[in-house]
Amino acid sequence: GTSTFMEALAANGTTNIQTSVTGVTASKRRFIDDRRDQPFDKRLRFSVRQTESAYRYRDIVVRKQDGFTHILLSTKSSENNSLNPEVMKEVQSALNTAAADDSKLVLFSAVGSIFCCGLDFIYFIRRLTDDRKKESTKMAEAIRNFVNTFIQFKKPIIVAVNGPAIGLGASILPLCDVVWANEKAWFQTPYTTFGQSPDGCSSLTFPRIMGLAS
Repeated sequence: GTSTFMEALAANGTTNIQTSVTGVTASKRRFIDDRRDQPFDKRLRFSVRQTESAYRYRDIVVRKQDGFTHILLSTKSSENNSLNPEVMKEVQSALNTAAADDSKLVLFSAVGSIFCCGLDFIYFIRRLTDDRKKESTKMAEAIRNFVNTFIQFKKPIIVAVNGPAIGLGASILPLCDVVWANEKAWFQTPYTTFGQSPDGCSSLTFPRIMGLAS
């Protein structure tokens, strides 16, 4: 059947969009709740921020450590470390800074029990209540720039996956150099569930890594 996400794109009027947003919110929360071991610990996120004296971002924490840059997802503008344009721009900014400084590599991880839940669908759908063509173009450009930043980054990117990595949160991993996952990590790309096409070059990288059948 048609997903609530696709219904939102096809619907006319704010009321239908808002109803679809509610449906997507509920289904995505159930999707995460059924699969995670513990809730996102906001106290831990606050603690990480408090110990970072050079913090200047809202949705990520950046630590310059001996020889490398540590970037942690710790989103305030989205739930479950999901990605909206604001989050993606901050990650891009941190990577661009690390590319130009004396960091030998980047360690990319997340605060809490979830690594990354992919694109923030709720954010994107709400933007479609205005000029859909214009907003869709902006969304596509934001995602393209985010993915290209990983592709073009010349230093090694090491990823530490501490929990669920879903959608774009999973598809960017093959664009990095080394991926470490703990025992609570799992990976899923529910593109058909949410009526979404594959992102992050995964239609190319996944078959190369796992084989075409998988």
